[in-house]
Amino acid sequence: MKLNINIYTEVNQVISRLNNQHRWISMITEHKYNELSKQALNSMISYVIACYCENDGQEIKWERFPRIALYRAFYKSYVSYATPEQILKEICEMGNIDKSAFDAATRAIISERTDRDFMQFISQDCDTFEYRIFRAATKIATLIELKEQAVWIRNNEEISLKTKEVIKSLTEFLDIKVIRELLQENNSVFKIFQRISMLRNSNRWAAFPYIVHCNVLGHLFDTAIFAYFIGLEEFGGNEEIATKMFFMGIYHDIAEAWTTDIPSDIKDRITGFREATEKFEDLKLQKYVYDVIPHFLKRKIKEVMFEEEDNLQYKKLMKGADYLSADSECWRQFVAGSRETYFLTSPIKGFDIQLMSGYKAKLPPLARELHDKFMRYAEQIVVMLPVF
Repeated sequence: MKLNINIYTEVNQVISRLNNQHRWISMITEHKYNELSKQALNSMISYVIACYCENDGQEIKWERFPRIALYRAFYKSYVSYATPEQILKEICEMGNIDKSAFDAATRAIISERTDRDFMQFISQDCDTFEYRIFRAATKIATLIELKEQAVWIRNNEEISLKTKEVIKSLTEFLDIKVIRELLQENNSVFKIFQRISMLRNSNRWAAFPYIVHCNVLGHLFDTAIFAYFIGLEEFGGNEEIATKMFFMGIYHDIAEAWTTDIPSDIKDRITGFREATEKFEDLKLQKYVYDVIPHFLKRKIKEVMFEEEDNLQYKKLMKGADYLSADSECWRQFVAGSRETYFLTSPIKGFDIQLMSGYKAKLPPLARELHDKFMRYAEQIVVMLPVF
């Protein structure tokens, strides 16, 4: 599979569509639950389940997970949308339709919107153990969402019914030993996921009049996908490195579940504040994550954390992915009709200065081309703005 700019731009469209797909439309959720955030949580939980399986002696093909996540993103964006699996199943049974037709449709759409090679690349893992892990992770992520809603929508029959359905559906994955452990009351790892899930309530660009909600949890998936492509591009298609960068993106802001999202311009404006913030985040991660999980899992999570010395070689590329995610979020505001000048000038042009200086971020050529496309779109709008 050879990357091209069309793949970058189409995946950006997929990310945007995921961000717009609201979950639990039969309940009042204030737009906090969308498919983009869900895919971030799915990927995070998949990593942990796979770590447990590997520790138990199961061979794990780590490079499959980003491909599975991409395939599921296209599937959710263009085929299944927000329709619950049970409803799709009942409709198919009524029409005597084989469920495999959905995979066929997904692959056709991926081919049409990107190319056949890319379709084959991301759809090759649907009958694997790693795909089962990912499916189990989606169930657990759904259970977390339902438990959140049950806290503030009390005595809701629909939540109770759906919770029972999800727990029942997880029985097909109980041969994966850790699934049973995660479902036990007061499991420390499950509680960590619950806390990280709260990042869906932390809205990026919160100080500005936004049109499209972009939360920190969804931002993790944006960054992970862009990091994955940047890794493939920068390292000549090396999936091992690209996969590592994918999970670095998934985990890169989890400390904000305990520290909140502090804007970068404030961190850089006050001398020493960025360094102090990073130390504070390290302390929170130590207390609330590393001190309460098994040693092998602590070691595996640290393998994909920005702060670890072995990962400093990827930091500029990861910052580039982080900035591309912000570009994409601003672009969504533009497309939706926002003319807020901060979205039009400060983030994208500020990032461009950093990219050109090479001080904090780096983008390989195709990723840079996507950044430039965002820039041109913004500049066309800036020209039309009256001076205020």
